[in-house]
Amino acid sequence: MAVTNGDLMLQTMVAAFAAGIMLIVVSRRVQLPAIVLLLLGGYACGPQILGIVRPDSLGGGLVVIVELAVGLILFDGGLTLDVQGYRLASGPIRRLLTVGVVVTWLGTAVAIGVIFPDVPISIALLAGSLVIVTGPTVIGPLLKRTKVNARLNHILHWESVLIDPIGVFVAILCFEWIGGMEGGTAVAHFGMRVFWGLAVGIGGGLLAHRLLHGAFVPEELINISVLAMAVLIFGLGEVVLAKSGLLSVTVAGFVIGVKKPPELKRIRRFKAEIADLAIAILFILLASRLRSEQFLAFGAGGALVVAIVMFIIRPLNVVVSTVGYNVTWKEQLFLSWIAPRGIVAASMASLVSLQLADTFGGSAAFVETFVYSVIVGTVVLQGLTAGLAADLLEVRAPAPTGWMIVGAHRLGQEVARFVSETARARAIVVDTNAKMVSEARQEGLQAIVADARDLDLMDRDEFQGIGNLLALTDNEDLNMLLCQRWSDAFGRARVFFWSPSADRRPGERIGQAVWSRLPKPSILSAELARNEAAAVLDTSADPGRLSQGTPIAAFRKSQVNLTPADSAPAGAAEAYPLLVLRREADYLRRGLRPELAVRLEIENQRALFEELVSRIVEVEPKVPREAMLKELIDREQVWPTALGHGIAVPHAYCRALTGRICAVAQIPAGVDFKAPDGEKVRLVFLLLSPQGDPEGHLATMAEIARMVADPEVRDSLLSASSPEDLLARLRTAAPA
Repeated sequence: MAVTNGDLMLQTMVAAFAAGIMLIVVSRRVQLPAIVLLLLGGYACGPQILGIVRPDSLGGGLVVIVELAVGLILFDGGLTLDVQGYRLASGPIRRLLTVGVVVTWLGTAVAIGVIFPDVPISIALLAGSLVIVTGPTVIGPLLKRTKVNARLNHILHWESVLIDPIGVFVAILCFEWIGGMEGGTAVAHFGMRVFWGLAVGIGGGLLAHRLLHGAFVPEELINISVLAMAVLIFGLGEVVLAKSGLLSVTVAGFVIGVKKPPELKRIRRFKAEIADLAIAILFILLASRLRSEQFLAFGAGGALVVAIVMFIIRPLNVVVSTVGYNVTWKEQLFLSWIAPRGIVAASMASLVSLQLADTFGGSAAFVETFVYSVIVGTVVLQGLTAGLAADLLEVRAPAPTGWMIVGAHRLGQEVARFVSETARARAIVVDTNAKMVSEARQEGLQAIVADARDLDLMDRDEFQGIGNLLALTDNEDLNMLLCQRWSDAFGRARVFFWSPSADRRPGERIGQAVWSRLPKPSILSAELARNEAAAVLDTSADPGRLSQGTPIAAFRKSQVNLTPADSAPAGAAEAYPLLVLRREADYLRRGLRPELAVRLEIENQRALFEELVSRIVEVEPKVPREAMLKELIDREQVWPTALGHGIAVPHAYCRALTGRICAVAQIPAGVDFKAPDGEKVRLVFLLLSPQGDPEGHLATMAEIARMVADPEVRDSLLSASSPEDLLARLRTAAPA
């Protein structure tokens, strides 16, 4: 069966989609610039090797695909522009986009003219215009990896986004001049493109925001509606003046980003995925057109021109654009080294080559070869060495010392206050409970209502300088999930979580468990609120302070340490700020009554409950004897309260009580509680708590469970010679 052009078109697009996305995934896994793999993959898929991608089969459709994809990429770039970042380095950014453009354009054209005197000056100017652009598709991932200081980050990002449409306009100006248009007319067209692109972009961006803000678009259709708006804005720009659509979509994206609609995070995430898809497809399609012969013919002269662009023209551009501003020589060197070209340069070079091929065959190939050589040279050399350059020049952003604390309860507030006031680091409290967040703000803390699982929080201004996580919810699984999600952003050594069972689940966790011997954060917070516990700041050098409560945070060597007891300095005493949780009177000890500690010779469970409840009623007459007795017996039928090893903790709530009360009974002969280990119960803690105090009730039970889980403590309690001896041993064993 004969293969039709339609079959080749389908094969080409399927292969471009599949290979492009696969190579982007691989590049993320191996931490390599995606463009390197896409260029190699596109060339391998093309007619030169595998032949599964045939861009010629697309005909004029290739131009449409390229222009539309570039428009969507620039729309995504516009969405990410930060006005605050522009204000931080507005001078250098303005110069890079004006004077710097001229330096790169004319400097490159002169270098080509000198080294390749046979190349017409018009072609040299066109080639120079095509390497003006850098591009967010390369700069964005590079900045994420290197994490340079804020000023460099903003300069490079703003330059990469806005220089793309500027470079395209300059390239079109040169193209129209080559095509025979008079210089004055070409310049007039340039001005008209700028005016029309700005007008359509601003108007379209405002209209798109209006539609989003007015809830006209259903929530489930927001992403695809914004995509349609971007395409429409691009089309409106192109209909009137070709190539003005690129400026239109960039400006529209910027306007929507500045207006900050509630759905902006979703839109950015969706558009970033669309941009990745567009980059993947474009590079596969365009790289498949390249031929090895054109690069071999480029020769040493071509390599020299590329070197001049990288090592002379770019540094000259940076010096001219930053002189007179507060930019250090190390920052200037870094800016000089980082200017990788991306998809816009590749797309325009390919489009120009296609449209000039018939008229300027050799020159068209020269332009394409030169631009792709610059792309490969800058992406490979600069992309792979950016981190090393940042380290050598010491321009990386300082390691973030701030803390994100999940949980706006009292315990979270105490830790946040220690971090912000004692460690002098940024602390931000995150919670979905608006009431708790409001209380935290009233305490002078920075707190926001948000879902801590949302990684887009890092894009918020409040999160600048945040590099550590402390998850303090009552849900152990949620805490571990938060650590897992944020470990990529902060690093595994910088995520911490409360977990009572972390020691039993080491293989499941990412991050470090803290305070595992303490009860749930909500219980501790309730205790702090009732002044039954206190978080005390101790700045003394007394080595005994570590045993005067539970140390929960220390500030030593300019770092916050959440496990101070495990890392206390050995030897001489050292004075450093230490946050100690002192439980002024623990739950169990406050619930014990000497008159309710008894030794009984009883053989069955019901008789035991009758005796203990009767004694409690003598102490607290308001307790309804029969109702409590029934509740205790019924609970045992459904859920036995034996802990094993001869211990049981029957318990219930009582509306008549205003405080917890705990009766303790020694039963030498033992009573059958249907214990999991089959052993008879010889020591009973009967706990009754007020109906409105679930935290204290659960905390007391947890205290008992932790205490008797220790074999030495358990044996000591079981071997007590009398009720008085038992109470004395309980007071010694219970945590202070």
